[in-house]
Amino acid sequence: MPMEMENALFWIWLAEALGPGTRDVKHVFDVYENPYQVFCADEREIAQLDKVSASAKAKLNQKSLDRASRILDICEKLNIGILPYTEKIYPASLREIKDAPVLLYYSGKLPNLSRTLCIGMVGTRRMSAYGLRAAYKISYELASAGAIVVSGMASGIDGVAAAAALAAKAPTIAVLGCGLDIVYPKHHGMLMEQIRENGLLLSEYPPTTAPNRYHFPVRNRLISGISNGLLVVEAPEKSGALITARHAMEQGRAVFAVPGPIDA
Repeated sequence: MPMEMENALFWIWLAEALGPGTRDVKHVFDVYENPYQVFCADEREIAQLDKVSASAKAKLNQKSLDRASRILDICEKLNIGILPYTEKIYPASLREIKDAPVLLYYSGKLPNLSRTLCIGMVGTRRMSAYGLRAAYKISYELASAGAIVVSGMASGIDGVAAAAALAAKAPTIAVLGCGLDIVYPKHHGMLMEQIRENGLLLSEYPPTTAPNRYHFPVRNRLISGISNGLLVVEAPEKSGALITARHAMEQGRAVFAVPGPIDA
């Protein structure tokens, strides 16, 4: 097995052991330099990991590579890349958050996100005509000025923001709450392929992972974590967009909002 494949295998194993949204990543890497060292650690060493949750320690003691090997095979067949936590090109802003992902799966063109202005755009799936116009105009102008627009590719504001950035002939980033081989929502199949060809698809979830309502609140911290600032276009009180805004504030990001129409 080539060394790069072997490294990927242990990274996937570690990501599966710790799970998405974990705060254990930093504590593990306070002690170990790479996932292979974690894999080789015995139960006594794992037990001594300070601040790592008991459930994570139990999974770190499970040394089977079968699932990681299956995921790696699928990634190779589908040309899905793996971006680990310690790689130089891993977004520096994302590495700083308290629950940084062990790795990111990606498909498309991977820019150096640490040297690029990224602006997250979020909002309701049930947008008004005003929200649609505002999202499209702002995303188009940001992309034309050289910023990378980051969204979740959901219906509504997310999809409009991504489409506008592509219309400006600029790359855009979509962060998914499922595997990169899953089209969700279904009507965004063409948009997803356009982003794959001209921008970047990212996910913390391995390929074949189906969308799940619990995945999206976890995913939202990545949209704000990658971004230097976050723009909320339209959002109901209890919405994923406002969850993302709260993540952004906790992460120290600038948060902006499009003012509502005066007659609303």
